[in-house]
Amino acid sequence: MEKAREVLRLSLSMGLSQRDVASATGCSLGMVNAVLARVKEAGAADPLSLDTKELGSIIYPPSDEGVKAEPDFEYISRQIKKKGITMFLLWEEYKLANPQGNMYTQFCAKYREYCKKNSVYMRKVYKAGERMMVDWSGLNMKYKENGKEKTAYFFVAVLPASSYLYALPLADMKMTSWIEGHVKAFEYFGGVPRLLIPDNAKTAVAKASRYEAEINKTYSEMALHYGAIVIPARPYSATDKAPVETGVQIVERRIIAKLRHSSFLSLGELTEAVLAEVETINDQPFQKLEGSRRSVFLETEKHELMELPCERYEYARFKTVKAGFDYHAALEKAQYYSVPYQYAGKEVQIRSTLRTVEIFCEGQRIAAHIRNTDTRKCYITDPAHMPEKHKAVADWSPKRFLSWAQKFGVNTKRYTAWLLDRKDHPEQAYRTCAGILRLGSTVTTRQMEEACVAALERGIFSYSYFSEVLKNMKMQEPIIHENLRGKDYYKGDGDV
Repeated sequence: MEKAREVLRLSLSMGLSQRDVASATGCSLGMVNAVLARVKEAGAADPLSLDTKELGSIIYPPSDEGVKAEPDFEYISRQIKKKGITMFLLWEEYKLANPQGNMYTQFCAKYREYCKKNSVYMRKVYKAGERMMVDWSGLNMKYKENGKEKTAYFFVAVLPASSYLYALPLADMKMTSWIEGHVKAFEYFGGVPRLLIPDNAKTAVAKASRYEAEINKTYSEMALHYGAIVIPARPYSATDKAPVETGVQIVERRIIAKLRHSSFLSLGELTEAVLAEVETINDQPFQKLEGSRRSVFLETEKHELMELPCERYEYARFKTVKAGFDYHAALEKAQYYSVPYQYAGKEVQIRSTLRTVEIFCEGQRIAAHIRNTDTRKCYITDPAHMPEKHKAVADWSPKRFLSWAQKFGVNTKRYTAWLLDRKDHPEQAYRTCAGILRLGSTVTTRQMEEACVAALERGIFSYSYFSEVLKNMKMQEPIIHENLRGKDYYKGDGDV
């Protein structure tokens, strides 16, 4: 009002132009014009003689519009979480309903003030359906199984846009449990967020880095199966996943602490009790906002989640090994699976599930097997992976050797059958039979038959002894040739 009175004095008493008055008082030319216009409209003969209150009522008359409608900040806080919604759009909607309402700058300033008062819930704005934050609880619980006390570890997942919570007790903190926690969380939420935000635990990150973390292969594959992306929090930066840190505190204080005096006779019984408490937490009304975790989730977030795939992810383990020169790769200590013989000696990656074993080399799948469950069978070999000369050996069977022996004769077949029957397992005699039958190609059929009879009578069962028998028989065989004189040559004819 002091400046307004100075504007009137310089203009009315001293006769300065409006531009000079504006320059002298530091007011805008528009303000000077407005003050003089309102005094003229009021018809005040001597405005400088009026007191401050009277002059103020002339220059700033009371509005006939009443109190401005304030924005609904709770509505704004929920709408801003939705994809594509901006503050400017919400302000435009507000102004359309309230033409005399706050301007955009004041609208945003008041919303920021509202956020400060509700900082527990609104420290950061998260888009609905965009991310899920996961972690392990620092506290655990005990349960009994078959009379033995065991420890349950808690997997916690939070959708930060709605604070919707999920917790699951698991038997350990290994990769299988980590994956199981995610899969069941997706099924509990009824959909999949686009981003997964874990910390830098070994189950999530193979190599931690502030800028380029290396994601665990199994975890990355699970995320890919559901169409999500893993973005770990920065090391030692708990604020990157503050909502799940809060979620862990809630689980520890309102579930683990609450159930600490209860006894559970199985992990399933403990799980049932924990999930009942999770339902209670999600249904409990907020203290500073309207609604509950569940109501906010259903209103703003559920429809934004990606759909679950038709099939649940099956846990797979990855292992990098070197294929042996027998073109087999070791999955376990006594479990070997074949690869094409061209990859013998190369580094391969094995992906194994409860049902299948897949082998990759340089990102390309080179072999697939049904997982072997017979502990007595160490080698699983696909005949297609074998070189041609090995395929012939792989096809060895008692029937094949007997058919081979039959080509020489009955005695050779009888001797071969005797060799196969001598062993506890016919396979133990395959090499001996193969060697003896190959010798048959170097002699006549009659010689082979006689050698087999002799070997059978003497009980000869080794390749080396059979070879000697055959050699002796060949040495005893008389040699007939037209150039040989023979025994009759030396008889003479009686002449002197």
